[in-house]
Amino acid sequence: MNGFFLIDKGSGVGSFSVISAVRRLTRVKKVGHAGTLDPLATGLLLVAVGDGTKLLEYFIGSDKEYEVLAKFGAVSDSYDADGEIEETGFSGVLSDKEVQDTINSLFLGEIDQMPPKYSALKVKGKRACDIVRAGGDVELKSRKVQIDGFEMIGGEWPELKFRVNCGSGTYIRSLVHDLGQELGSGAYVLELNRTKIGDFLLENAKKLDEIDKIEDVLIPFEDVLSGFEVLALSDEEFEGLSDGRVLLSKKFDHDVVVMALYRDKLVGVLENSSDGTGIKYKKRIFS
Repeated sequence: MNGFFLIDKGSGVGSFSVISAVRRLTRVKKVGHAGTLDPLATGLLLVAVGDGTKLLEYFIGSDKEYEVLAKFGAVSDSYDADGEIEETGFSGVLSDKEVQDTINSLFLGEIDQMPPKYSALKVKGKRACDIVRAGGDVELKSRKVQIDGFEMIGGEWPELKFRVNCGSGTYIRSLVHDLGQELGSGAYVLELNRTKIGDFLLENAKKLDEIDKIEDVLIPFEDVLSGFEVLALSDEEFEGLSDGRVLLSKKFDHDVVVMALYRDKLVGVLENSSDGTGIKYKKRIFS
């Protein structure tokens, strides 16, 4: 079995638990996903099975969309409701305009972000969150992340709801925490829901307990190629590539992911050869 599932993850469930459940449902060992969700978070997980895992690297970097409910006037050591909460003593009431103006001036475009210590980032081979929970400390480095949209969509102070469109690697918990720091009130995440990964939408996803027939929800490779360049191979080209040869008759003008189709089936990912004389397989996928 090869392909993808769109899973609507519930709160309190870890991403790895979803992977384990998909393994049991499909009886396929090779299962992975395109981007972890915290246990508190809900929403879209793109899960690959079988040879679909070979394509995950091309989706992990996809832009994502979230809806987040934030609580102002307090902070959390994990930046969300699962952590230890501490009131900041802030007693003011900020207007929607004040909050949005701060967002517009400081939290759009490319920004520096410090990941939360309670995260799955590896420090000397161990997850940062595991080190912290064991009583240790970690020193993380800030990094550049891309925020394309960050707007208030509801709520009433001190609980406000936002929609965030961002690049891969963005921590929404850090975004909310940093906003609270800039406003002087403190803030943490109450609820977080991922609604989009690339072109995949939460509205098309299924909860695990809603899946009756695997075949009815399995997405074949050919249905996930809308965001990529595609090259249809002739019989001769397919045979040549399969033999490990370079196709001297073709070349890509720039560094781009190109999916190879043969008889309407995805058979691999193509790239320019190292010497620039043609194209070759970067990955073979014979579904």
